[in-house]
Amino acid sequence: MKCVSCGAEIGFTEGKCPYCGRTLTENASHRADLKKYKGKSKKIKAEADAVVSKNTPLVLNVVVMVLLLIGIIIVAVINENAYFFKSDALQRRSVKNYEEYSQKIMGYLDAGDYTGFFAFMEAQKIAEYKEPYDDLKLMYECAKEYEAMVSSIQNVCLNGPEAKIYSQDMDIRECSNKIDYFYDMYELKQSYIDEDPYREYIYDMKDKADAILEIYLGLDEHGREAYFNGSENERNAYIEEVILGE
Repeated sequence: MKCVSCGAEIGFTEGKCPYCGRTLTENASHRADLKKYKGKSKKIKAEADAVVSKNTPLVLNVVVMVLLLIGIIIVAVINENAYFFKSDALQRRSVKNYEEYSQKIMGYLDAGDYTGFFAFMEAQKIAEYKEPYDDLKLMYECAKEYEAMVSSIQNVCLNGPEAKIYSQDMDIRECSNKIDYFYDMYELKQSYIDEDPYREYIYDMKDKADAILEIYLGLDEHGREAYFNGSENERNAYIEEVILGE
C-alpha cells in the first residue's frame, strides 16, 4: 500500500510510515486481525503440544507394537524361506555329487532297502523329477508309497492294540489306505513299470510288500485276493481283527 501523506510504498503491517513518520490508520483493521490470528495460533499450538505430551506414552507403545509386528513378520518370512533355501542348496549339492550319490542309491537298491532309498532321497532333497536323477522318478514314487505302507503296518501291527498315532480307528483306516495306495499305484502304472530301467527293483519291492502282508497280516496270495476284493469296511475290520488277535 502507499502512504497517503508521502506516497511511499509501505507494508500492510506497518503502524507508521518509515519515510514521513505519519501514523497509519488505513490498515488498522488488518493489523488487529493479524494480532488476533497470531494469538489463536499460539493457543492452538499450546493445546496441540499438551495433547501430544499427554499421549506420548500411547504413541510410543503403538510404535513399539508396530516394530514388534514387523519383526515377527520378518522372522516368519526368513524361517519360511530358510527351508526352501536349504532344500535348494541340498539339491544343488546332490547334482554336484551325482556320482557319489548314485553309488549310495544303488547300494540301497541292490540291498533291497527301499525305505532306506526313500529316506536318502528325502534327506538329500534329491529332485527325482529333473536331471540327472529323472530316471529315478517312478522308482521314487513307488518307494514313497511303499515306505508309507510299511510304516503304517508297523504302527498298527507291531504295537498291537496300543497303536495310536491318531486313534485306533483312524490308525486302522490309515493303514488300510496306505496298503491300497501302494497296490493301486503299482497296478495303474504297471505298463510304465515294465519299461522302467529300475523295473527289477520295483518288482522286488512288490514281492516284499506281498511278504509283509503275509507276515504281519496273515495274507497269503489267496488271502490278498480276497482282501482287495472286499469293501473298505471289510478291509478295516480284517486289520482290526489282526490287531486285537481275534
